[in-house]
Amino acid sequence: MKFKARCYRCFAALAAPARVQIVSLLQEQDRMSVLEIVKHFDLAQPTITHHLKYLEEAGILKSQKEGKRVYYYLDPSCPEQRCNIFE
Repeated sequence: MKFKARCYRCFAALAAPARVQIVSLLQEQDRMSVLEIVKHFDLAQPTITHHLKYLEEAGILKSQKEGKRVYYYLDPSCPEQRCNIFE
């Protein structure tokens, strides 16, 4: 039961295939801007931004604004990484 409680947020955030693909992409690229991420999907930029915000609120991603661009990367302190679903 502890596993479910600890990892619930992560599993809920990864319920959408697009969010799983975003996490996989960021595992390969370390950090990317929203526009760079959008190029890998057949989805509109606002839809990708919504998914990124959802992942950030779940504690899986972090963002950093540089000028007009926002860069996203995997949160190294994400406690859900203990669930080993990122491997």
